[in-house]
Amino acid sequence: MESQVEEIKKKLDVVDVIGKYLPLKKRGRHFVACCPFHGEKTPSFTVSPELQIFKCFGCGKAGDIFTFVQEFDHLDFRDALEELAKMAGVTLIKDEHLSEIERHHKRLVDLNYEVAKFYNYILTSHPLGKLALDYILNRGTTLDTIKLFKIGYSPANSTLITSYLLKKNFTVDELIATGTFGHSQYNQRQLYDRFQDRLVFPLCDFRDRVLGFSGRILPTSKNPNLAKYINSPETDLYHKSQMLFGLNLAKESIKKAKSVIVVEGEFDMVSPYQNGVSNIVAIKGTAFTEDQLHLLKRYTDTLILGLDSDFAGNNSARKSIALADSLGFDISVLQLGEKYKDPDEAVRDDPDFFKKQVESVVPVWDFIIASALKTFDPTTIRGKKEILSMVLPFLVKITNSVVQSDYYHKLASEIGSDVDAVISEANKVNRPEASVVTTLHTSSEKINKVEQLEDYLLSLIFSSQKPHLLAPKIVDQIEFTLPRFKNIFTNLSVLTTDFNPKTFADSLSPELSPVFNNLYLAGTYLNLDSHHRLLEIKKTINQLLTISLKQRQVDISSQIARAESARDDTLINQLELEYNSILQQLSSLQSTKT
Repeated sequence: MESQVEEIKKKLDVVDVIGKYLPLKKRGRHFVACCPFHGEKTPSFTVSPELQIFKCFGCGKAGDIFTFVQEFDHLDFRDALEELAKMAGVTLIKDEHLSEIERHHKRLVDLNYEVAKFYNYILTSHPLGKLALDYILNRGTTLDTIKLFKIGYSPANSTLITSYLLKKNFTVDELIATGTFGHSQYNQRQLYDRFQDRLVFPLCDFRDRVLGFSGRILPTSKNPNLAKYINSPETDLYHKSQMLFGLNLAKESIKKAKSVIVVEGEFDMVSPYQNGVSNIVAIKGTAFTEDQLHLLKRYTDTLILGLDSDFAGNNSARKSIALADSLGFDISVLQLGEKYKDPDEAVRDDPDFFKKQVESVVPVWDFIIASALKTFDPTTIRGKKEILSMVLPFLVKITNSVVQSDYYHKLASEIGSDVDAVISEANKVNRPEASVVTTLHTSSEKINKVEQLEDYLLSLIFSSQKPHLLAPKIVDQIEFTLPRFKNIFTNLSVLTTDFNPKTFADSLSPELSPVFNNLYLAGTYLNLDSHHRLLEIKKTINQLLTISLKQRQVDISSQIARAESARDDTLINQLELEYNSILQQLSSLQSTKT
């Protein structure tokens, strides 16, 4: 396995691999992009072709191509290995040492595939599915679309599918583990299918693996009290918070359109997709999760909400919009007017109208204000209060202060009030303090001043074109105090060959290599010419020397106090001479401050 990992690394370049996922831009020796792992608008995600690694100086994520694919696609190492092997054209040797968890997951994925295939066959090719097929075809869904989305029908008799799966050598425990099947409360030996007598939509991840299902009751159902939709429960494979229906089919269109339309149900996604609007996904309800937003952030930073028209009054939607805004999304709203209740109905009745509305979306904050004005009377005291109550919880969460100010003014104008009064009311709305602090070097531990300066000094040195020639020139000016920095600087200052970052990293001990990688990549952000780099180096050395000398002053003062107690005049004279010398050195450093 290890040799194949190295083979893949040799055949793939980190810039080419990550460039398939992110729009990388050249900056000096490295490439940068906005980080896909946390919300930001200024790029801090750096890729080094020399070191074949990436690092984000905002959130701290770092690693090689395997780490990136695992993090980006939420894969375990084995799945990432398979993905990268495909890219590299490497045939993996069959691994007999898969973990029990990996084996279990693979079996469940294979089982779900067979379930989806069975449901689809019943819907499209068996008399038991005729009523369901007539229903979906009458809605305007074509056979090609049914095949593309793997839509199916679960017959009322559950023994048909359970017998089929058991003959395929899946176990009862595996059937239960998918969440699709359970033991009958009347006969524990008998299994039931939770989706029986329902139209079934396979829920696929972006890799096209079936992880769960969603079932819709048919209008012909004999039990009108059943829930219209049910979903798979949480399982080892299926997690509702990470699911976006249709992303497996829409992701390339989303990249191309540079936007994604988000709707609430499967048919609201399927109908537009069938009619050429393919940059679209569906969620359940009006609430996004952070996982879903991070997933969409991989493909676009523009959200178009095609949700229920009353979502502006929904507290969970409010939180979702605030979260999306904090992650750097531009958010707009698709409006269908009073005529249509959802995208599915609009597309089936007038596809051209729907496409026109997609091209004329409005910013979410404008939509929220307009919704409030439509709901409440802005000419009455009560109406003004209701409007403020509905709108301000959204506006106070806007992260851009300029945009926020503009909407405070707009809201004040719409309700005929003074903007200062609106801002005063906004200040009463509970606002969580900012919790994210971005620094050049992120650490869970508090970094002292010396550590910061030594880190910065080495980053300055490694930002030069020939750091191995620069280091010997300053070796006599400063002594690093932290062992990790001292070892790296010593190795650099005695280097007799031309500096190659990968070779240099490999020459270091395993615990020092990641420290060097951080220092080297940090040089990307310094962006200094040779003259200003030398000035910064001199300034940083002076700061370190000043700290060292001041600490020595404190030590000498203590020693003088003890010498005075012991009446040791000789020692007192020696210490005072040293103290005065330090004062002169500090004065000299102060005069050369840049």
